[in-house]
Amino acid sequence: MQALKNFVKNEAFAGVLLIVATLLALWIENGSYQGVYKNFLSLEAGFKAGGFELFKPFLLWINDGLIAIFFFSIGLELKKEFTQGDFKNPKNITLPLFGAIGGIIVPALIFALINFNNPYVLRGWAIPTATDTAFALAILLMCGKHLPISLKIFLLSLAIFDDVGAILIIAIFYTNKLSVFALVIAMLTICALFVLNLLKITRKSFYFICSLILWISVLKSGVHATLAGLVTAFFIPLYTKDGEPFLEEIYEGLKAWLGFMILPLFAFANAGVNLSNIDFSSFFSGVSLGIFLGLFVGKQIGVFALSYLSIKLKFTKLPEGATFKQLYGVCILTGIGFTMSLFIDRLAYEVSDVFNYADNFAILLASLCSGIFGFAYLRFFAKS
Repeated sequence: MQALKNFVKNEAFAGVLLIVATLLALWIENGSYQGVYKNFLSLEAGFKAGGFELFKPFLLWINDGLIAIFFFSIGLELKKEFTQGDFKNPKNITLPLFGAIGGIIVPALIFALINFNNPYVLRGWAIPTATDTAFALAILLMCGKHLPISLKIFLLSLAIFDDVGAILIIAIFYTNKLSVFALVIAMLTICALFVLNLLKITRKSFYFICSLILWISVLKSGVHATLAGLVTAFFIPLYTKDGEPFLEEIYEGLKAWLGFMILPLFAFANAGVNLSNIDFSSFFSGVSLGIFLGLFVGKQIGVFALSYLSIKLKFTKLPEGATFKQLYGVCILTGIGFTMSLFIDRLAYEVSDVFNYADNFAILLASLCSGIFGFAYLRFFAKS
């Protein structure tokens, strides 16, 4: 609980930095430096060792590499909460878990119902299931001190399950042709991580080498590399043999890098949508309506409905000091899909202009509406 509270308190500036990075990307992409921005993201970088080589555009190094570190931190937080935090009590897991499940199922159903007759468009069913946690939390923190901290903890807890759901969706539904050899290397690396954990070895260099091999093998296997970050986290020991905190030390060391470099860079790389290329007349196409209604309507309804149901069935209870009105306001903010939705959109359709950027516009509009409506609701209509 205390770790989550501290994380909440330190997240405000990082959230503001994320918004600045997003606005900067939009300004550059729609300004005179568009060419520099595109060249920066398409710049090839990599390495070669013997017969093995790995070269990727800078954009993919961010989306496959740096974002894996973000999911590694999610895995660390998840392990810590399950072993010694709030999640040790099943009742504390139920509310955010139910909310996360509702926030995946309802938006996906809305998108599928609108686009059931178009198999290609249906590839994007997961786009409206994502939540940009950093943006949602930044707006929540700007809503005022009248909101209990338990709501912020609820949003963070829900975000953990939401991110795990995103990893599973990416790994299962957006995986390319599998490489058996690479998967075997990945499994052997996981076995090595298991042995390190079993022997309570806490030399960071060993875990770094194993995680790097696992990341490369998962990347080459065809499964999205973000899965490597989550898996590695589960094998990090909680303590050294002397009883000193080990997992906590790694997690705390990552927080500044995540908040001030990795997530802003991820937002900067993915939020650069050229508004002049958007065909606004195609907003009422199936893909645009599916994304907009899924994010702006489906997320808030799905998260709130299953959360409300779990409370009424007495599986869990309202966050301490909060009301249903305030809980609903937080659920509205989960419709801010933004960078994570744009990320999944790239995986689903691969070609960025296949819908004349109408899909990108729908993500931006739904995220903007969720942010503005959620802020106004929590700031002015959910004070008690």
